[in-house]
Amino acid sequence: MSGWRAGGGRSIDAARPLRFTFDGRAYQGFAGDTLASALMANGVDLVARSFKYHRPRGIAAFGADEPNALVRVGEGAHAEPNLKATQVMLTDGLTAFSQNRFPSLRIDLGAINDIIAPLLPAGFYYKTFMWPQKAWPFYEKWIRRAAGMGRTPDGADPDGYESRHTHTDVLVIGGGIAGLAAADSAAQAGRRVVVIDDAAFFGGVPSDAPVEGLPREAWVSSVLARLAANPAVTLMPRTIATGHYDNGLVMALEDVAAPGPRLRRHLIVGEQIVLATGAFERPLLFANNDRPGVMLAEAAHRYLVEHGVAAGRRAVLYANHDRAYAAALALRDAGVAICAVIDQRDTIPEPLRAALESADIPLHAGGRIVNVRGRKRVTAAIIETGRTAGPTTFACDLVLTSGGYSPATQLFTHTTGRLGWDEARDAFLPVNGSSPLIAIGACAGEWSATGCVAAGRAVGAGQPPPEPRAIAPMAKPILPESDKAFVDPQNDVTTGSIRLAAREGYRRIEHAKRYTTLGMGTDQGRIAGLNGVAVLAQANGGTTGATGNSRPRPPFSPISFGAMTGPYTGELLLPARTTPVDDWHQAHGATMANVGAWRRPQLYARSGESELATVTREAATVRRAVGVIDVGTLGKIDLQGPDVGRLLDFTYINGFSKLKPGACRYGVMLREDGIVLDDGTVTRLSDQHWFMTTGTGNAERVLAQLERVRQIDMPDLDVTITLVTDHWGAVAVAGPHARQVLQAMAPDFDCGNEALPFLRMAEGHLAGIACRILRVSFSGELAYEIYTAASRASAMWEALLAAGEPFGIAPYGTEAMMTLRIEKGLFVPGFEADGRTLPDDLGVARMVSKTKDFIGRRSLYREAFVGPGRRQMVGIMAVDPAAEIPRGAQITGDRPGVGTTPMLGPITSMAFSPELNRWIALALVADGRSRIGTSAFAAAPLAGAAVPVTICDPVFIDPEGTRLRG
Repeated sequence: MSGWRAGGGRSIDAARPLRFTFDGRAYQGFAGDTLASALMANGVDLVARSFKYHRPRGIAAFGADEPNALVRVGEGAHAEPNLKATQVMLTDGLTAFSQNRFPSLRIDLGAINDIIAPLLPAGFYYKTFMWPQKAWPFYEKWIRRAAGMGRTPDGADPDGYESRHTHTDVLVIGGGIAGLAAADSAAQAGRRVVVIDDAAFFGGVPSDAPVEGLPREAWVSSVLARLAANPAVTLMPRTIATGHYDNGLVMALEDVAAPGPRLRRHLIVGEQIVLATGAFERPLLFANNDRPGVMLAEAAHRYLVEHGVAAGRRAVLYANHDRAYAAALALRDAGVAICAVIDQRDTIPEPLRAALESADIPLHAGGRIVNVRGRKRVTAAIIETGRTAGPTTFACDLVLTSGGYSPATQLFTHTTGRLGWDEARDAFLPVNGSSPLIAIGACAGEWSATGCVAAGRAVGAGQPPPEPRAIAPMAKPILPESDKAFVDPQNDVTTGSIRLAAREGYRRIEHAKRYTTLGMGTDQGRIAGLNGVAVLAQANGGTTGATGNSRPRPPFSPISFGAMTGPYTGELLLPARTTPVDDWHQAHGATMANVGAWRRPQLYARSGESELATVTREAATVRRAVGVIDVGTLGKIDLQGPDVGRLLDFTYINGFSKLKPGACRYGVMLREDGIVLDDGTVTRLSDQHWFMTTGTGNAERVLAQLERVRQIDMPDLDVTITLVTDHWGAVAVAGPHARQVLQAMAPDFDCGNEALPFLRMAEGHLAGIACRILRVSFSGELAYEIYTAASRASAMWEALLAAGEPFGIAPYGTEAMMTLRIEKGLFVPGFEADGRTLPDDLGVARMVSKTKDFIGRRSLYREAFVGPGRRQMVGIMAVDPAAEIPRGAQITGDRPGVGTTPMLGPITSMAFSPELNRWIALALVADGRSRIGTSAFAAAPLAGAAVPVTICDPVFIDPEGTRLRG
């Protein structure tokens, strides 16, 4: 055991001991500890295994940049995987477990991968599992078991979460001295300010440099006191910004310390957003640099200052710049033996030499670490200086590395932000002005305390930040010759991995990143980013600046799914809209299903009846007797005014302005690109009053299109548009006996075929209930849609069932409805109208007006839309009436496995037809109409099925429409 409690620690309360367990073993820490600091204080070196090679891993960083110590916290349903131990605040009774090991952390059988590592280079899976093809299911099983990190919790998450929305004048991300200075100046100017920082305390990285004439800690305390006393300022520690989005929106995640929700998601909109996120320390590379005991120098310094924890007993510092020396000197003062300082530079400033000499610390200028010894903990560092005949070995249990800094620019580049290469700082810096965010402090390349505060003061006062102060060029890190130096320890990406990627043609950073998984997972470029670019640049014979950086994407830090949904779980996650008849459906045992935002009856199964038998019975009842279905989910739009006809003419492909009062008409609506958006009916109630219905999931889209026409395309229209979907209940009755059912309900209007023919409407009363009746059909049978006030819909439903009982009426659900419309060859948005189809593809080209303009008209004549090869809707019948057409099948001309077997198009809908006593389907097939009458196959390779089929007309029953007009 190497880590130990050295005493002190500004963030802990030694009077409040806390007990916790790690992998079942009990330990003790203090209030204010993180899990990482507490483990380190208890001498726990080994905390994880790497993802690919299962190599031993220890704690390497202090905060969000920790690549190794991913743990599972909690048990059972309370468990949460993949948390960084450096960001888990210690609580009494906390239980944590290591991940990615079997059967235990110290004895991990997966470590065999490290022995056979030469057989598992970057990208090996792209080449290894290609053959034999039949073995893929076997490969897939084991690949899926090995994939991923951590294990999902057992059971539903019992914890609570919250979401909050905040608007502020100034949002400061980062609570170091630059961020606090910006917040302080903005608050003094009378602006509302929110300051967030992922740490439990503000002030940033410890330093001896004075700030505005005060010791750093005194300055931080005085500024925090002013901010805390200002009611216009909100201070949010333990809150990490995870994403920056358009329009000044930042998503942040707060780890709530008080009783209540476990996590709180904040959606913050700032008029001005100041990015003061600092910089991540850049490790230096050498062989086996992933061993437990290899740590960032600044991280070791912060563990000492914040938690009073020394990361080892005997340490070696390996660095290439001045700031790293502070860590070695501080650890030495705390009782850690500093065996040597290895500096890649040949020339070291005299004050640093003197400080080391007075502390009796050996200095090796112009040297470098080439390797370390030890497996589950570093035992020695091997260095080369060029001044000795061979390598020198230093016995140690801690190797501190520091190769400069990588500004924390991830949030800056989430939207439009660009980075520019700074040769002197050997880093990519934000280009202020390319993003709505304003970067200051170390995030902008300002390394001095004076410069950080000056930038914060300027931005807080509404002025542009000054340019970062000039610095002496930093020494370029010397990259190792070894291929076994770990650039991304989390994903086991080595220098050899990146060099292999370059040799195989992945010479751009975005390509190499995906080939090797460099910077993926929770790293997002913190540790691996800049070193990975440097290694790739060297392999390509280029420069780091010219190679460029990969673009990180949200989230910046892992987010619990519970935190993303907040309180909106269970039924609140996606609240289902219900019709007024919903209670009846559930009381009578309907199987309910979500259709878009609506909850609808899928089927009404009887005791012992299978789903297929139920759907077949319901569809057959409609064809042979009469059925009733709840269609209250249809979108309903009320249109009034003298110009409604002009609005509809411009909205639909067919004409409406000449429609007479009392008549209905079917219409198809397009997007601007000519693709079918929706279909539905429009009824003209009077000269200036119209009633429109839309598909269940399209009411809001159609409403938006109508409003855009009214407000933008044709602002002179005198039209009032009102969405009335929830105002009306709707029931459809369909089947040969539908008219007889209506006549049995004492109508006060004539519902005979001559008085109420197909595509006409009537208003009156049925069973004493006021209603509007449309003679339209979605089944191909004689049918009526009956609209009532929502409060009367349930009564109308029950009255229909009572009146229809002598005629064999039965309710039917959406599954039988789909069977009926497939038999009739009717398309549905989302199935046949899949966002790629034109009117001609769906067989309704005859409806397209040639005498008026409408939305999407010009797009219909684009070259790609009129040439051969378009997928057209056709019918599909299995050659064997008993053969089921496989779900998700593709239509092919030949049986799969014969030649290249080109796909002609997908099956879009399928059903068993009780009318035809066979399986049928609709499909979108290339040049489909010209293939009617030909043979093909419905192939589903993953299901191992290829059913011989015949391509036929999509209208399977009553092509003349005799039934629906009868």
